[in-house]
Amino acid sequence: MSFVPALAGTLRYEAYMAVRRRTLWFAVAPLSLLALVAAWRSPAEIADGVAHVGEAAPFTGVLCTLGIGVALADRVERGLRPGLGELVAAAPCPAGVRLPALLAAPLGVALLPPLLVVLVCAVPAAMADGGPGPLAAAAGAFLLVIVPGAVVLTAFAALMGVLLPVALARVVTAVVWLWSTIASPALMPLPTPTGTLLSPGGGYPAAAWLGARPVWANHELSGVLSPPPGTGSALVNLTVLAALTAAFLLLTGLVAGRRR
Repeated sequence: MSFVPALAGTLRYEAYMAVRRRTLWFAVAPLSLLALVAAWRSPAEIADGVAHVGEAAPFTGVLCTLGIGVALADRVERGLRPGLGELVAAAPCPAGVRLPALLAAPLGVALLPPLLVVLVCAVPAAMADGGPGPLAAAAGAFLLVIVPGAVVLTAFAALMGVLLPVALARVVTAVVWLWSTIASPALMPLPTPTGTLLSPGGGYPAAAWLGARPVWANHELSGVLSPPPGTGSALVNLTVLAALTAAFLLLTGLVAGRRR
């Protein structure tokens, strides 16, 4: 079988299995509903539609990504269990492609609820602005604010899943996510990435490109890791997340390869 059909088949199979997985929906659906309730505003309450979308996106991402990471922490580990490892090794999709594929497909399914939340929040924003600008901003917010954080946490959760017992991996994933996104350095006795270029919360892209208030970026912070929001700092933030994702996937692949 050639590469493209094998990859497409892997993605379809993993997406189908993710749709059927109740654990995923039990983790993501309540948090998505909570995000919608908290972020929803009527048109009369919205002064700037694009900025409203920019402020709803990081909040939605932080809540929903927490559920996604916890739910998918066992995805790679399940493929290493006795009997399944041999089936995975026999799959036509190359091992170097299968690992990203088996995480990307369920992640794509899991990201549908937060996408829906952001789009729904953009509807009253578009009514307030009298144009479709907030709807286009919602698509950008989803891709630049929510997706990068969800990708890096899913990769981290997969690594924890092959290193630790699954229950402990879920706990560590949740603690690290909250520590890196909402734990205020002013309230923590230990350093935290929250509000810096190292945070996966999406604060820098939201403030730089969507006009959101810099609550999730540079808020009450200073130093080289907490520059003011702008295009440069937002690009640095996204680059850091991409590098961390690649590192987590590489380590997961190495650990999984040694366990087979």
